[in-house]
Amino acid sequence: MARVVIYIHPTCYTSYRLVKYMAENDLLDHATLVATTDIGPVDALGQRIWSVPWIVIDGKPAATDPIEGDELEEILVQGRGREPLSVEEAFMETVLHSAYATALAYLHGSLQPVLDTALASAAVRSPLTRINPEMVIDIVKANKEGLYSSWEDKLMRALAVSYVRELWWASNGFLERSQVEDNATPLQVAQWLLAKASIGRNGLPLKPFPDRDRVQKLASFIRRGAAGLLNKVRHEQEKILGDKDYWRLLSKKLGRAQ
Repeated sequence: MARVVIYIHPTCYTSYRLVKYMAENDLLDHATLVATTDIGPVDALGQRIWSVPWIVIDGKPAATDPIEGDELEEILVQGRGREPLSVEEAFMETVLHSAYATALAYLHGSLQPVLDTALASAAVRSPLTRINPEMVIDIVKANKEGLYSSWEDKLMRALAVSYVRELWWASNGFLERSQVEDNATPLQVAQWLLAKASIGRNGLPLKPFPDRDRVQKLASFIRRGAAGLLNKVRHEQEKILGDKDYWRLLSKKLGRAQ
């Protein structure tokens, strides 16, 4: 029987929804839940965990966000993965749902830094669909400029949510619209983007100066959408952090107090 491990972070909204779905549908015993906070950042890097939730079958990346409960149930119960209509779109959606991958792509203005077979494997559910992740990378690489260009606005919007979410965390949950606007200067956004896309100097361009136009575009979007972005983040995080049943469940499944 295949061994399924699901790596989560408790504050990830998709992780939250999947854990709740598993509990409601008696699926928790079908997989091992592991919080990325318990394995440490170095181990997470070694296992090439690009995003959470990150689903591994017999040691191979098998799925990640975007994923819904019904697809996870098919994976756990039937051992079946959904074959994407387009491997390019599946790959790009996976990049979009990984804050790290999105930051890397946006900082470089290119998909080159995210052309990784582990990410591709999770995107197209390779262990289940038998789609070769190296083939996926070859397809994406052949059109990487056009794909990046057509997805750049989506990547920018996803980064805006990540930026405000991290401001919300940094404020310990006490964040006002005016603070979002004040903290979304091009300089602050550029500094955050450099930090988000790098581990030490790994991940940085040869000359680590963020593109001014892309940074300005992101900063302007955050300032203009400050109220909506903050409401989205506040609703998401307060729902997760305030769900006592969820935290009790995690305490039991992860084997420690939360």
